Amino acid sequence: MRRVRSRARARATRVLTAAAASVLLAGCVQMPTSGPVVESEVTTGADDVPGISFNPRPPQEGQAAADIVKGFFDAMRATPVRTSVARQFLSREAAEAWVPERQIITYAESAEPTTGTSVRVRLSDVKRYDARGAWQRTQPSADLSLRLVEEDGEWRIDEVPDALIVPDSWFDDWYEPASLYYFDPATEVLVPEPVFAPRGDQFASSLVRGLLATLPEDLQDVARSYFPPGTTHGLSVPITSGIAEVSLSGDPDAVDEVTAQRMLAQLVWTLRQEPRINAVQLTIGGRVISFQGGSTQVDLGGVGSAYDPNGEATSTELYALADGLVVAGSMAGFEETLGPLGQDDYGLRSIGVDLAGSRVAGVSADGTRLVVAPAEAPTGEVTPVVVGAADLAAPRWDHRDRIWVLDRNAGRARVVLVVDGSAAEVDVPGLSGRRVTQLLVSRDGTRLLGVRRGRKADQVVSVRVRQDEAGVVVGFTPVRRLPLPVEGNGRIRDVGWRSPTTVSVLSDINEELSLVRTLSVDGAPGEVSTDGTVRLRGSNRVLVSTPADAESYALAGRSVTSLTRPERTVSDLPDGLTSLTYVG
Repeated sequence: MRRVRSRARARATRVLTAAAASVLLAGCVQMPTSGPVVESEVTTGADDVPGISFNPRPPQEGQAAADIVKGFFDAMRATPVRTSVARQFLSREAAEAWVPERQIITYAESAEPTTGTSVRVRLSDVKRYDARGAWQRTQPSADLSLRLVEEDGEWRIDEVPDALIVPDSWFDDWYEPASLYYFDPATEVLVPEPVFAPRGDQFASSLVRGLLATLPEDLQDVARSYFPPGTTHGLSVPITSGIAEVSLSGDPDAVDEVTAQRMLAQLVWTLRQEPRINAVQLTIGGRVISFQGGSTQVDLGGVGSAYDPNGEATSTELYALADGLVVAGSMAGFEETLGPLGQDDYGLRSIGVDLAGSRVAGVSADGTRLVVAPAEAPTGEVTPVVVGAADLAAPRWDHRDRIWVLDRNAGRARVVLVVDGSAAEVDVPGLSGRRVTQLLVSRDGTRLLGVRRGRKADQVVSVRVRQDEAGVVVGFTPVRRLPLPVEGNGRIRDVGWRSPTTVSVLSDINEELSLVRTLSVDGAPGEVSTDGTVRLRGSNRVLVSTPADAESYALAGRSVTSLTRPERTVSDLPDGLTSLTYVG
């Protein structure tokens, strides 16, 4: 069973076990199957740190080579997270050269190391994370080679990978999901990138180190950072009276005001994930940077709102079709919109609304046409932007007011991009030409998610959108599949954004039960506990969700279940109401 990132109950027990055992196994969480709605536990905040520390033993006099290797692996599980004791198991030269911050390697099980001066350690179910804490890949197994030498009559490890190498269960207990914030290539919106950071006092420092790390090649033309290459910071980010003091190296005169403001926007959005921080003070090369009338302390809510990845001034209303007319409102009630699509029945089967709630895109009943019209302007025109398609899915909008729409095209999918009223097909690897049933775009415009139909089970796949500095789409990254354990018939009914970096997936378990899982969009293994993994009774077919702070719903015909507040009773949808959606 895959690990589930909602595991507070087992944390204390596993930490006690970690202190006593040299090898830990990844735990499983058994989901309950009874009741109308059942939630797993939700991961708590950054200050929820396991309460038992582990102080590993340093090397002992006369230890055998095999015991030195075991001691080294034990020492990397020190808590709070540190490598000072682990470094003592290395030779003087290796200790000086070892850079465990370059990557994290986690594993489910470790085989007994081979004997001799060249030791091989086989690890199973290996996950690799880069210097930022971002998941890179998973391998069924990996062999690590360590070479030992005698130094002052004692065995020491002289050759070791530049990595922190720890069990999955230890990593799950001491690291938590977070995001690093970068800009899109046009510097119009912030782009969150999922990472893992150590809990507790090291959380903020780890996030800042992640921001300063070099972006990987696969994010070129996807995201950009305004921190100059080679910028470093001190060993920690002190938090004094709620103020995070971020001290960076470099020449302060080489950082102009615009660059400094954008650096600050990245810092503020990244550090607001630490609940103890209320403001940020930025120092470059020993000089405190002043902002906005000479202030040196910037409130977390005072910078970067215009770069919100969920969109600035975004509508929070629900939209739908009521007997063919576009309506807007909430679950408490809907009212007709004043635009042409809200006043006359144009025979639409699905709609999508831009982030401001000012324009509506609608798909014709036969799926061959896409039209766009103002949402509230009675004199606005209805403009066809796509004609002659085969089977259009619901349209999606990003922050640049681009419309992304999937033409299912009888199992040979086409992805159509509409920019300023002009439509063009774009070739998306892993989606174009495949049997794709649904398409999502992130509000920041940097991610596409698709549902691919398989012979036995469906897949959720992710692609990054490459853009130039003018915001023009220039290509896409290779496709990446999000891990989704097959349960039931493996068919996916619907997908929807749950946050800028997570997606909820609705699937059938059997004829009587449905399941909603939440996954990280980068493909990192395991489920994410946003609202918790939820089992639902009934034949649920539709998700209504948003990456913003609003409720999510599952629909079984007219019956509505709140996924955000399962205890809440939600009235059935009115007769004739379809295509319920948030903006985006």
